[in-house]
Amino acid sequence: MILGCDRSGADKLPQQNDDFPAVVELGELDVMTSTQLTAMQDEIRSTIRNGGTPAPSEWCDSSADLPRESVGDRLQADGNKLCHYGQLGVAQIGETGGATFTFQGTGAAVCLIVDPETVYWNQSVARESPRIEYSYPELEEDDGDIDLFAGLSAYYTGSPGIELGNFRGFYTDSLGNQTEIEYGLCTINGSNDTIARAGRGTAEFCTIDTANTEGIEHTVVLETWSVPLNDGVVSYGVALVSGRCSDVNECTLLAESLDFDNVPKECTPQLEAAFCERRELATFCCVHPDMCGEDVTDIQCNEIFDEYDVRNAGELRDVYCDEAGKCCDP
Repeated sequence: MILGCDRSGADKLPQQNDDFPAVVELGELDVMTSTQLTAMQDEIRSTIRNGGTPAPSEWCDSSADLPRESVGDRLQADGNKLCHYGQLGVAQIGETGGATFTFQGTGAAVCLIVDPETVYWNQSVARESPRIEYSYPELEEDDGDIDLFAGLSAYYTGSPGIELGNFRGFYTDSLGNQTEIEYGLCTINGSNDTIARAGRGTAEFCTIDTANTEGIEHTVVLETWSVPLNDGVVSYGVALVSGRCSDVNECTLLAESLDFDNVPKECTPQLEAAFCERRELATFCCVHPDMCGEDVTDIQCNEIFDEYDVRNAGELRDVYCDEAGKCCDP
């Protein structure tokens, strides 16, 4: 018997994009206050509601010129940004891609947040009482995944902008036995207090207590785990917020899915806003099927049609656009 296969699997690998480096160094970021984070979120949400295109990268760049505020026991440094929105390309085979940056300990708790593009959900396929907000399939080709690590810069083994490292050291005792020591400070808890990673298109965060390391430099590592298949570039937003991580989710850093000009990709801020409303997600997907998963029949949207008292997606679009203000251009 002769068996053959005409699939190379190349369609499951992102294409190399030489315009975007796989390893970058971002410099030093300051820790923002919760008030500053709220101001950033409000500006982005207001722009989406008014039908405009938010500019999170511009906000972060201009944040270096904002009046300095005390964070923990320290004053923010002049000239340092409070956040960063960027993009990473595909690493060569055998290499690890990602971004690094530093921050100064504040003498208090600091919440580290990274959010890779775009959003991800599991489709609800239950026969009875499916969750209507997740009834539409998710588009996997536009999602990336970035893992978060951090520790004191003195223990970091990488070369910023050249090669990613880690926070592992080794101790050799008098008998020659070698023991690995983990110096990383970023513990990400999952179920049953296990160390877990957030997965594709999902924000990852951890709290670092800098009570004993005020003014001492820390390094943060954003390690690329997967790159979207649609363009071979993973976009992300990253910020440090004063205090312990609380209620951090996909809606904490908004509009992180960027095009090659570093502005949000068309319709992705609206998709994210609908995702944050949960119940609104399925309605958004019925109006914009190209932004979600496979274009299925109206059967999946019938319940939503009934809710809005319409007969099809065209009528639903008119009603939804007037009520929600989250529609995109055709």
